[in-house]
Amino acid sequence: MVIYMRAFIAFDFPEQLKNQLYQIQNLLKNISYGGSWVSKDNFHITLKFLGEIEEGYVEGIGRVLKTISLSNVPINIKVNNIGYFNRKNNEYGIVWLGLEGDMDRLNAIYDFIEDNMNQMGFPKERRKFSPHITLVRRMRTNMDFNKVRNIIVPYLGNQYKLDNIALMKSEVIMNKRVYTPIVSSKLIDHNNNRR
Repeated sequence: MVIYMRAFIAFDFPEQLKNQLYQIQNLLKNISYGGSWVSKDNFHITLKFLGEIEEGYVEGIGRVLKTISLSNVPINIKVNNIGYFNRKNNEYGIVWLGLEGDMDRLNAIYDFIEDNMNQMGFPKERRKFSPHITLVRRMRTNMDFNKVRNIIVPYLGNQYKLDNIALMKSEVIMNKRVYTPIVSSKLIDHNNNRR
C-alpha cells in the first residue's frame, strides 16, 4: 500500500528563536481581537512546499538534505521587520517577520533544493523566494499597522543561527496543525574561522 503525507522542506528553528517569536506573537495578541495563531512549535522558514508525497520520496529527499548539511555552515539571520500580506478592512491575511543576514547563502540553498526537487518531479516555484516567518493568519485589529510596527520593532534585531534543515510532515491532530520532522540534517561549522 502506498502511504502519502503532506510535506515541505524547511529550516527548523532553535528554541531561543521560537521563544522570541512567541513573545512577539503575544504582543500581537494583546492588540488584536482574533486570528489563527501559529503554534510555537511550528515556527519555521519554508524552503519548498511539496504537497502530498509518497513515502518512497523520503530517502531521496534525505540525501539532498545531507548534501546541503555537508557543504554549508550554519546561516546567520536577524529578524528585522514585520509586515503583512492581503489586508481586507481590519483583517490581515498573514502577518510575518522578515529576515536579514546570510541571505545569499539562504538563497543558494533554496536554489539547490529547487533544482534537486525538480529532478525528482516536483515543479519549480514560479514566485520569487521571499523568506519570512508567519506569526498569524487572519489577524483582526483596529490598530493602524504603523502603530503595530512601532510596538514590535524594539523586540527585533537579535541574531540567530539556522542549522537544522528538515523534511516536515504536516497533519491535523485533534484539530491542531502539527509539523513533525521526518528526516533532518544539521549544518555544522567544522571550522569556526570560516565565514
